[in-house]
Amino acid sequence: MNKIRQIAWTEYLNAVRSKAFLIGLIMLPVLLFGSVLIQKFAESKVDISDRRLVVVDHTGILFSALAAKAQSRNEQEIFEWTKTGKGRQLRPKFVLEPFRSTSTNGGPIDLGLSERVRKKELFAFVVIGKSAFSTEPGTGTEILYSTQTPTFTELPDWLERTLNAEIQQHRFGQAKIDPALVRKLTRDAIFRRLGLANVTQTGEVVKAKEENKLATFAVPAGAMFLLYTLVMGSAPALLNTVLEEKMQKISEVLIASVSPFQLMMGKLVGAIMTSMTLSLLYLGALFFFLWRNGLGNFVPPSLYVWFFVFQLLGLLIYGSILSAIGAACTEIKDAQNMMLPVMLLTFIPLFTWLPIMQSPTSSFSRILSLIPPATPLLMLLRIAIPPGPPWWEIALGILLTTAFMFLCVWASAKIFRMGILSQGQSASMGNLVKWILSR
Repeated sequence: MNKIRQIAWTEYLNAVRSKAFLIGLIMLPVLLFGSVLIQKFAESKVDISDRRLVVVDHTGILFSALAAKAQSRNEQEIFEWTKTGKGRQLRPKFVLEPFRSTSTNGGPIDLGLSERVRKKELFAFVVIGKSAFSTEPGTGTEILYSTQTPTFTELPDWLERTLNAEIQQHRFGQAKIDPALVRKLTRDAIFRRLGLANVTQTGEVVKAKEENKLATFAVPAGAMFLLYTLVMGSAPALLNTVLEEKMQKISEVLIASVSPFQLMMGKLVGAIMTSMTLSLLYLGALFFFLWRNGLGNFVPPSLYVWFFVFQLLGLLIYGSILSAIGAACTEIKDAQNMMLPVMLLTFIPLFTWLPIMQSPTSSFSRILSLIPPATPLLMLLRIAIPPGPPWWEIALGILLTTAFMFLCVWASAKIFRMGILSQGQSASMGNLVKWILSR
């Protein structure tokens, strides 16, 4: 144990003193806050040049209403409003131009306007059919929008909403129905999402609290992705370290003083200590931030504990596997090829977390969260979703994951012992199986 402890402490000190550790320590908050700043910066760099639109209005009625709505939007909705008044422009203006023609053939009209769009004279054009006000099904009430820039969706979305609202108003007028009365009768009821009421031990009824949509989604997803980042940010480093020491013949010197198992476990414990240090710093900062802003109730204290438990299990599983791969390989190319199946295993939670978020108690969610090595990520995800899985599922998941972890450590130790001194052999699944089964 003393040798394992010495190796682990040495690996830990080398890691936390390195520039890579300091860079990795600040990279996650930089990426998180940097993405917010970049989005804010990108918002200020939005193309606000006018979007010129020709309206081919075969009804002869809708263009005037549409132009009035566009003018109101251009004056009120596209600017940043402050206490002192109108601020900078945030979105482009919509400049509408009527198209007047007595032709009923849409082909030449479409062709001519398309040429104007290609020449950048127009951004788009819209054709409103004569039967736009018809209430009979199958009478061709389509509104046709054409542009060379389909990725700009604000203009067609605005046209669809505005035109449909005006068409409905006209239909109400034709039917002699008061539009104001219709809006009053079709007004949506207030819909609130609540948790469950409860009764305390003293018999006091605790009313259900309103659900916070951001916390309901962000806490489980954030916990899972942070765990994935910390585990997969630390475990692959073991592969590189072991492979580098093997290629430089350092391992041969170390094996003269310690056993291969002690060397592997020391490196594995050192990587776990490094990852746990990052977790303490990140989660401590998160706890302080939530506490200072009165948001501490969004993350229950037990979730922090479960985070460390599953982080430990995940690091032991993937760390032992990747250190064994590093010991078995003699070239970086071989290690990359052997690492691919391991990475595919880590992608399973990333491919399935959203369905599990939607139905955390389904049979699919339960079974998948009990299958190592996906258990650390998916069980933590389910625990973070109120009310969480039953205790026996958590216990069973930890039991199965612990058993799988011991199996990985045992198999990896045998591969490490055989592979750390092997030279000139290409790593293959056949060799790994042979080394595991050897006595």
